[in-house]
Amino acid sequence: MTSEAPAPTEEELARLFDTVVGTVVLRVGDLETQRRFYERALGLASSEAGDGVVELSDAEGRVLMRLDATRSAGAAPAPFLRTGLYHTAFRFPDRAALGAATKRAYEARAIFQGASDHGVSEAVYLQDAEGNGIEIYRDRPYEEWPPGEPGKVGMFTAPLDVAALVRDSADTPEVARCDVGHIHLMVSDIERTMAFYTEVVGLDERQRFGPAAGFLAEGLYHHHVGANTWHSRGASAPPETEPGLDGYELRLRSPERVEAAAERLEAAGVELERQNGAITFRDPDSIRVTLSTRA
Repeated sequence: MTSEAPAPTEEELARLFDTVVGTVVLRVGDLETQRRFYERALGLASSEAGDGVVELSDAEGRVLMRLDATRSAGAAPAPFLRTGLYHTAFRFPDRAALGAATKRAYEARAIFQGASDHGVSEAVYLQDAEGNGIEIYRDRPYEEWPPGEPGKVGMFTAPLDVAALVRDSADTPEVARCDVGHIHLMVSDIERTMAFYTEVVGLDERQRFGPAAGFLAEGLYHHHVGANTWHSRGASAPPETEPGLDGYELRLRSPERVEAAAERLEAAGVELERQNGAITFRDPDSIRVTLSTRA
């Protein structure tokens, strides 16, 4: 029998949403097509950020994604059997906002890939114009999350009634109110990835989903980073001249957490760069990761 997990402290609950994924960087082959997709299907606002680079922001002006064609313009999307991005997960504040986002993506003729109730959240899955996975989701209140083993969370996958979700939607805003709640990676070796992100980066394992997927977080959140080998076991990273995930930013709860991660990375022999309190390094699948502190 599984023992009951200890009740979270008030401080843990207050800091449940402190850690977020910051900016996700995608290399793209067709900058304008991708730009139009994220404007129309996701409701993000775009702005030029240099020759061949576009930034995509939410209603509060936070840069959630950067599209970079400087090295990959004109190239075809990487083959699916590569490591890299499984999906970027855009988090909406409530069910009505998620319904509106789903309706917007449908009206933009996005390609949908499924929808699930995960207990902790409701999620709809689609893909962008170059095949990069996207999740749009909303979190349920913490007190409604299903129980899990001590220190873990009881996520599951069940059908989601998308028609009811859309019926419950709010008016669609001109610019989306969302952030990036988590990122899910395709990796070549799930055990190596889980060990790296827990023992070196310092995240907590929140759930294992069979022998090929795991979910990691800082604090009580269900996951900030997911990883799987469903289609990428033993695969290699795409060259940086092909479209795909270039890197992502994870904003931790405090500068002390970032510095502790830096010390562990250096002790493990991982090369890193420091800039303005942030550190940047590559994970075992050569994905560029930046750890910073949420402003």
